[in-house]
Amino acid sequence: MSNFTDEELLQIIKTGESDAVEFKASLSGSAPEKVREAICAFANDLRDRGEVGLIFLGVRDNATLGTT
Repeated sequence: MSNFTDEELLQIIKTGESDAVEFKASLSGSAPEKVREAICAFANDLRDRGEVGLIFLGVRDNATLGTT
């Protein structure tokens, strides 16, 4: 498990989504299914590369905080 500082997490958010970073504004609507898909994708793709996948809840696709 990786430990990130607040500053590191904010920098990751500012950098935006990637193959290892996913943003979800809320858990309403189809979001729970999308979170499950992201977890499965991370498990399939990142494990062999030794990378950590991060899902940020409460962050919009444009990297702003809040819910839609």
